[in-house]
Formats: sequence, C-alpha cells, structure tokens
Amino acid sequence: VFRDTYYDSHDKLSNAGLWLRKRHLHCDPAHRGNLPGGTLEWEAKLRKRGGSFLRSTFSETKDRSQILELVRLRLPDLSAGFEDNFGLDAMAEFETHRLSFLADERFTVVLDATDFGHGVGEVELMAEDAEKAHADIDAFVKQYAWFFDTSNPKGKLTAYFDKFGYPK
Repeated sequence: VFRDTYYDSHDKLSNAGLWLRKRHLHCDPAHRGNLPGGTLEWEAKLRKRGGSFLRSTFSETKDRSQILELVRLRLPDLSAGFEDNFGLDAMAEFETHRLSFLADERFTVVLDATDFGHGVGEVELMAEDAEKAHADIDAFVKQYAWFFDTSNPKGKLTAYFDKFGYPK
C-alpha cells in the first residue's frame, strides 16, 4: 500500500511529458496519510516520444539530482527544492493497493486498486530496445488474453481527473 501525491505548476511539467510524484510507502490503509517510519521517495517519469496510452514508454528516475535537473529545465525560475515540494501545487493524491508478480520469468504484471474505486493493470518489461519490448509485451498479452481486458484502459491519473476534475 502506498500514497502518491503528484505535483505541477500550471501544467508546465505535465505538458512537457514530465510527471513528478512523491510516494509514501508502507501506508496504513485504515488511516489517511503515511505511517511513522514509512519511506518517502520522489520519482520523475518522462514520457519518451512515440507510443500511445496503451503502449507508453517512460524514462524513470528516483535520483534526486536528476529529478531536480528535470524540473529546473522546465521551470528555470524555480528556487524551491524537495523539502517544500519544489513550491509546486499538489494536483492529485490517492492511495493504491498493489499486487505485483513475475510472469514467464521476465514480465512484471502489476495490478493496482485505488482508494477512489479505480483498478488498472500493466505489463512491464525492462529493456533497452523499446520496439522489441513492445512486441514482446503484445505477444504476452495475446497469449494470456483471457486475463487482460484491453477494451477501455484508463490510467490512475486519468481516472482521478475524470472523477474529481482537473485542477485549475
């Protein structure tokens, strides 16, 4: 169980394909917020060119110096840092219960259920060659079509904004 808070400033990061989040690990599902002793980590996900909603590719980092560089490239006047959330606005916050398992010795299947009633899954394959990885994932999903519903996928943030509205 974890709680994610996503940050932006007037859509400048998200419009550039950068998603910045703070994750509180080891949340107590009975209490909103994070547990004492829980882990806090920042992550930046930068969408790579090409792809679609069904097939997206991101470069991801938890390295604080890389995150700071990514944010400052898009917001050069920024003077704040991690301690005060870069001075950015929280645009979404929700809790996720996650089930993750390894399939066929190389595909990570992730099933998420949020505290606002949305469920979503994804298949991940760590690889240098994105095109080959996408083809391998397509073949995997086709092989196990009985398990995967690909009719109308919706990511957690999209579902959150559909339900609660996009912050102005």
